[in-house]
Amino acid sequence: MRKRTAGLAAVLAAAVLITGCGSDEAGKPLDQMKVEKYVKVGDYGSFDVSLDKVGVDEEELKALMSSNYITYVTPEHGGILDRAVAEGDTVLIDYEGKKDGVAFVGGTAQDAHLTIGSGQFIDGFEDGLVGVMPGETVDLDLKFPEGYGNTELVGQAVVFTVTVNCILPEEVAEEEMEDEVIVSMAMDGVSTVADFRQAVYDYLYSEYEYDVQNAVVDLLMERSEFKQLPEELLESYRQMWSQVLTIYASRFQMTLDQYAVNFFRKDKQSLINQYAERYFKQDLMLQAIANKEGLKISDEELQTKLQEEAEAAGYATVEEYVGNGSTEDYRNDYMNEKVMEYLLERTTVNGGSVD
Repeated sequence: MRKRTAGLAAVLAAAVLITGCGSDEAGKPLDQMKVEKYVKVGDYGSFDVSLDKVGVDEEELKALMSSNYITYVTPEHGGILDRAVAEGDTVLIDYEGKKDGVAFVGGTAQDAHLTIGSGQFIDGFEDGLVGVMPGETVDLDLKFPEGYGNTELVGQAVVFTVTVNCILPEEVAEEEMEDEVIVSMAMDGVSTVADFRQAVYDYLYSEYEYDVQNAVVDLLMERSEFKQLPEELLESYRQMWSQVLTIYASRFQMTLDQYAVNFFRKDKQSLINQYAERYFKQDLMLQAIANKEGLKISDEELQTKLQEEAEAAGYATVEEYVGNGSTEDYRNDYMNEKVMEYLLERTTVNGGSVD
């Protein structure tokens, strides 16, 4: 999935098409609205942005490569086999839990990662693996504790048969990484250590770019003057962000109310209102700059971009990629990207130009 411009809801592309009612702007894409009615854009000739770091930090790059690589280490490729398990080790294990000789639901796994001493498993499980050599299998006679989720197993004696496949290294230097492990990651276009480095670099750089874009947008909002926003159009952004934030919350297995309180210390509606107002203002502001500078997304450019994205996503046609939405839903998205590219050319970050 392509990286979207700061402020756009990547999970709901169709929502950028305004669907309000009761206004001469109702139902119009942003590039057809009279956005200047709602915003007077401040000076955007140059931006001086201060961030904690500029670009991608090499040490952070190496650390992220190592942490991701380790999750794919196997006994044959990089696993530690020549010493016994110790407290603090992360091990790769297979296990099967049985009660009265019968395997119980949820008690079996292969190639599970477990850090000894983490308390992730029931009492006695992790301690029982200390001193075990990789390749060995042990039987752990244990009892499920009070308060365990599966009430049928509470207080019951069980036996876990555990094989320690290997101990995982704490870190792996880039020069020690193997292409075979990289291939096992099943990342599109990534089959060598060099490919992996580039993919991690691209990820970190996209995060850096996102930080720069947000900083530029914040500065531009401070310089701009916003008039009263049309309620019917603002409501369409509230509806959009209600859906987006609900999706975000579900990733943490939370309701939107729980997500708003736990992560933002706000009630649900306040959080929705905050996002809706900010990103409606941002979209209006960027479109106003596009109008002033004559920046456009031609029909040919729109179709080319959609075709590239459809192919990259594995769709046979643009129509399948767009689905029930409209290709116009994407035009505003691409326009915002173009405006941000224009602004970033005028941006200095901690004294250095943005690449």
